[in-house]
Amino acid sequence: MVMQPPSALTLRNTLPSLGTFVIATAMVLSASGCSNSSERADTGLPAASSAAVSSGTAPGLPNGDATGPRSSVQLTVAAGADAGDAEGRSLTLPEGWSAEVWADVSEARLAAWAPDGRLVVSTGDRGALYSLTPTTAGRAPTRTPLLEGLSDPQGIAFTEYQGRQILVVGEETRIVAWDYTGGAVSNRRVIIDDLPSSGHGSKAVAIRNGMVYYSLGSSQNRDPADRTATPQRGVIARISLGGTGNTVFASGVRNGFGLDFAPDDTLFVAVNHADNQPYPYRDDSDDYGQTVREYVNENPVEQVTRISEGADLGWPHCVPDTRGRADKRDLPYVADPVNNTDGRELNCAALPNTMLGLPAHSAPLGLAFTANTPVQAVLGSGAIITAHGSWNRRPPRPPYVAYAQWDTATRTLGPAVELVTGFQEDNGSRWGRAVTAIPGPDGSVYVTDDEAGLVYRLTPERLPD
Repeated sequence: MVMQPPSALTLRNTLPSLGTFVIATAMVLSASGCSNSSERADTGLPAASSAAVSSGTAPGLPNGDATGPRSSVQLTVAAGADAGDAEGRSLTLPEGWSAEVWADVSEARLAAWAPDGRLVVSTGDRGALYSLTPTTAGRAPTRTPLLEGLSDPQGIAFTEYQGRQILVVGEETRIVAWDYTGGAVSNRRVIIDDLPSSGHGSKAVAIRNGMVYYSLGSSQNRDPADRTATPQRGVIARISLGGTGNTVFASGVRNGFGLDFAPDDTLFVAVNHADNQPYPYRDDSDDYGQTVREYVNENPVEQVTRISEGADLGWPHCVPDTRGRADKRDLPYVADPVNNTDGRELNCAALPNTMLGLPAHSAPLGLAFTANTPVQAVLGSGAIITAHGSWNRRPPRPPYVAYAQWDTATRTLGPAVELVTGFQEDNGSRWGRAVTAIPGPDGSVYVTDDEAGLVYRLTPERLPD
């Protein structure tokens, strides 16, 4: 059983409750697709106010819009935190929300709430995990090294197992577990070692029923050899907490760095898809098999979808096909013109459709469902998806945090809409890059930023009771 964060009531006296800030500049972003101009930091997502929510009106929000109109909000700085390059900056948030530089953690990557109410943050190349203990309103948390000297720690997950609280971390070549008690760890043991680290080697982790699910991304951009390598790359793998039964759970997952369990207890993944995808359509353009900038800018979309045991997401033989699907949902596949000419390597029509596509080159690194957290009372039940932004797209895709509503009846996600933007300047330069956003036990959303080295606390106007 995975431990849930402490309740809002438990931590209400320790986590700050920020009031509403005066909005200096209101700007509702348009619902258009990607701009051809380098003067616009366009996520490629619709603005929230233009998107319908498939499962009905979210609590306290009008017209079935899960996030409502959005406004530019200047970041405040908690006492004791160093805002660095975020000093004086603003983020665009749902109207009425506040934004605070809550803590400074150099190269802050992924994060998870410990069962005792501390936020634990990984730092990748810095080799450390930090424990952030909330203090009082308006003050930064107490920052304490929890683990140091690790090798590229990325994914973090807590669980209760055999009567103990367990911390699991994805390092460069291994998955490691510790017992966790009162802000300290002990009894280190390696669940699995000697995993490859080249290419997309960073390991995300998620835990359910004593099993650890971890990402083992591709070694290259579009190399089919990863599908037959030993160990196989471009997969989500699964192993028991005791270190037995390691197996491929899902394949064809180029870089599935965002992992979380949906309200129906099924595993979802957010995938960083390929760069420089050759044009896959046999049409009148004569572009088949060529690298076409207009196509590459918008394809292939990043995948956010359910994976079950034995699932195949197609990479690098099959490409999500968005033709005729403006909302980027329920996407079939088309055969890759280089790696799977005429479908000889893999029958793309036999693959289950991708549930939701994000704009190409978004680089989604964070995925967190709001169900059974206090944030559900504000946004409803859905998925918070955090995108790191593109590295080679022209113009650059900006970092963002998106939200997709969960439809209980169909067990699917609705269209993704903007929740948080503002990390990128109009000229394409960035002062910050969001990595993950997770619901807090106080009803706020906590966002890590490895570019600015910060953790932000984004708080709705009305915190849940």
